[in-house]
Amino acid sequence: MLSLLPTKDAARTSILSKSWENQWMCIPNLVFQQLCHGERTLFKNFVDRVLLLRDSDIEKFTLYFHVLHDAFLVNAWISAVVRHNVQELHISLSDFEGSFSLSDCLFTCETLTRLNIDMPCILKLPPTIYFSKLKILALRCVSFSDWHPTQKLFAGFPVLENLCLDECHWMNQMVVSISVPKLSWLTIHETERKRLTDLDGCQVTILGVSLIGFYYTGEFFNEYSLCNSSLLEEASIYACGFKKRPRQVVVNRIYKLLKGVSNAKEIMLSSYAVEALKYAAEFPRHMPMFNKLLNLELRRRSINLGSTALLKILQESPNLKTLEFSEVFSLSSDCEKDDSILDPVPPCLLSQLNCIRVCCYHGDEKELSAIKILLENALVLNKIVIYCSKHLAGDLEKQEKAMAITIDGMVAFVAIPPPPPPLTPPLSPHGL
Repeated sequence: MLSLLPTKDAARTSILSKSWENQWMCIPNLVFQQLCHGERTLFKNFVDRVLLLRDSDIEKFTLYFHVLHDAFLVNAWISAVVRHNVQELHISLSDFEGSFSLSDCLFTCETLTRLNIDMPCILKLPPTIYFSKLKILALRCVSFSDWHPTQKLFAGFPVLENLCLDECHWMNQMVVSISVPKLSWLTIHETERKRLTDLDGCQVTILGVSLIGFYYTGEFFNEYSLCNSSLLEEASIYACGFKKRPRQVVVNRIYKLLKGVSNAKEIMLSSYAVEALKYAAEFPRHMPMFNKLLNLELRRRSINLGSTALLKILQESPNLKTLEFSEVFSLSSDCEKDDSILDPVPPCLLSQLNCIRVCCYHGDEKELSAIKILLENALVLNKIVIYCSKHLAGDLEKQEKAMAITIDGMVAFVAIPPPPPPLTPPLSPHGL
């Protein structure tokens, strides 16, 4: 029961009775969060006392701290929890400038299985890095300035399975290689970049021999190459656009990453990623084949069924079984009356595609035209599920209008749209 309470509240139970006096000292999970600067001295003394009096192992240690001039104290606490065989460590540090060096003993901890570091600074790495049991690593707002230590970092994870790089920055590095033999899930977010001086970014090569899931969200500040990813099950490329950078650079990076995930069985693409492809230097002559692709999800903003990039993806996905439009989809005005936009008809529509899902359906003529074309050309389609937008949920007339173009009750209307699925894997069993 005590382990469910914040550490400070657990300590207060010692006044309840003598039998409770020292119970809180043995709780396996310790959480310390500095809420305000006014209680800074009390907070530091409390953390010191808890760790000094501790004589049992720590399963999970969480620290939220405004560092200021107390970097040495942070490292003293880290050294203490490492000595207590910590298994999960979550560190969120703020209010300091320049680079930061975490205690060397952290990087050779033999008991650590999960590590989360959130600190907006340059992380200085020690000469020796080896996490013998670490399986989950999440880094947020961390910057790496030197190539050689960075490479040593990624070489020090023999059993790492799940890696999340959230707004991390490869400072002054032209090339980085992420080669982790047992890495199964990789998540990369890079949507915030205050400094746009490094317009060329970094070339990040990912050797994905064990990779099952790859999830990217961002504006392609860096170039990503995914190699040896034959085991890939699912991939997400949620491109958000570009800021004051050459469009051609960004779209070529999107194309290169899509080529790297072409072995996946499930792929999610944002509408921007799809539309950007038609500007890529290698489109459409060298579009990759998606021979293993079974499920394709298209998300964000309006997706045009007549898009040359989308049609090319469908043409190169011969085994596609499920096609999902997670937000608005329709035909552009110049395609509305053109029944030949699927000419030639993608092979998947003729022999494999059996389910289409349309979310956030508004019932306008453009959407209706797109649904009609799909129904006319998807020869083995079993069902098309339409999730109504909120304002259409009670409009039976528009629903009946869509039902009128179907046969054998193939269209199923759902009044309430489903929540958008996560862009990254769930928190369990393998998420962050």
